[in-house]
Amino acid sequence: MRPDPSIVHVGKYYYMVNSTFEYYPGITLARSIDLLNWETLPSVATKHSQADLTKSKSNEGIFAVCIRYHNDKFYVITTNFAEFKTFIITGSLTADGNISWDERININVNGIDPDIFFEGDHTYVQYTGYLESGKKALQQVEIELDTGRILDGPKVLTAGTGGRDVEGPHIIKKSDYYYLLAAEGGTGLGHMITIFRSKSIWGPFESCPTNPIFTNRDRADEPLQNIGHGDLFQDENKNWWLVCLGTRPININFKTFTNTGRETLLYPVDWNGDWPVVNKGVPTETVDMSEFPEHAKTLQPQNLNDFTDSFKNGILNPEWVSLRNSLNDRLTIERDNLTLTSSDSTLSDIDTPSFLGLRQTEPDETFEIELNVDNCQLTDGQIGVAVTIDSTHFASLTIKKNENDHFDLVKTVHVFDLVVEEKIAEINKLPKKFSIINHPSNKEFLVQTIDNKNLGFKVAAMHFSNEAISALNTGDILGIYALGTDSKLSVNKARRFPINKEE
Repeated sequence: MRPDPSIVHVGKYYYMVNSTFEYYPGITLARSIDLLNWETLPSVATKHSQADLTKSKSNEGIFAVCIRYHNDKFYVITTNFAEFKTFIITGSLTADGNISWDERININVNGIDPDIFFEGDHTYVQYTGYLESGKKALQQVEIELDTGRILDGPKVLTAGTGGRDVEGPHIIKKSDYYYLLAAEGGTGLGHMITIFRSKSIWGPFESCPTNPIFTNRDRADEPLQNIGHGDLFQDENKNWWLVCLGTRPININFKTFTNTGRETLLYPVDWNGDWPVVNKGVPTETVDMSEFPEHAKTLQPQNLNDFTDSFKNGILNPEWVSLRNSLNDRLTIERDNLTLTSSDSTLSDIDTPSFLGLRQTEPDETFEIELNVDNCQLTDGQIGVAVTIDSTHFASLTIKKNENDHFDLVKTVHVFDLVVEEKIAEINKLPKKFSIINHPSNKEFLVQTIDNKNLGFKVAAMHFSNEAISALNTGDILGIYALGTDSKLSVNKARRFPINKEE
């Protein structure tokens, strides 16, 4: 789940940002030296003054993000839909190689999906604007960079080629032309990337004769779908690349759905002519890089490591996310141990429940935690694991103490207005391990008891898919969950790994 990618090359690193919607902290940031192996860095928006997500509904919050570098500073521009504010956050490299992010600068535009473009002393912002008719069009303003004050505009640049929901603009200047990259067709099966150009940054913009330049809207058999929302950039050798989003839907009994959400894809671009040609025009699952030998020089073999967190350094790994706000007042991280204190908020509340999660990255994948039973505490609460895709579609396996001082295993499944909560077993002592085993067709929730018995339940994966919620913004988040009063879940190790790598 890394949607709406944008990349900038600075020094030896490529920096990428992605949208995070209602998840905290806001705006995922990662860096790479070879475009295939990425290190997740601390996120950009960590304070309410930068982006207040506390009232964000599901699939709201941080919308499309763009990152650029100008005069020794990073500029990240986005919209927080929960506040309906478009803003810029400026960052500076620190001596230790991290980035320090400033307070935001608001831009008073009526729209989403902003882009920022610098030329000389001028700063331009492109965005998806809402017209009085209710339709969308790509618009532009010139701003005063230090204050966000609008100096010129807004002006409509294009309404697109006729596809619905023209969005995701990016301006790239090449060979005396301003190229305007766009997404059309809506974030779904009709998604596509289109491009326009003009001799003036204010237009008029002409459409590429072969628009759309990248889409699988008419290729139902391709394993990648919903291709769109791209960004063009150059590598250290001046080769052009496209980064975009797409999905990997699975087909179960003639039903197609997605649990991993929208993901980041990378393709080589041939831009020797007037218009860019992306991977020969077809969004394939793999690319034969022997056909792009100059591009291939940037790449290294990809190493998709399992995620393992043993909480050794006392700092929360930036892969973890919570809902809408920080969990700092409920989290304790000590050597080899993380403890999460419960709250009364549930995953159905527009609030910040005691839920700490990781993105599901593969259809066949296991998330597991090893308990520190000596530090766990159960009074009037429940502790366990959960999966969520929005506030009306989630499931959990938790334990709670019963009147016999034993522990009930509680199954909870919430699918829109259908809610199941039931006791499925009883155990005498706290378990050793919780797991969520993701299969293409189902999700299996398990506890491993001290005598190595596995107890739990299965539920159809389709209930927690993008298609089930009719939204493609996020995918499934798998995590630890502590609910109720005065209870604590203590974990020695958390892992996420493909099932074919299971030890």
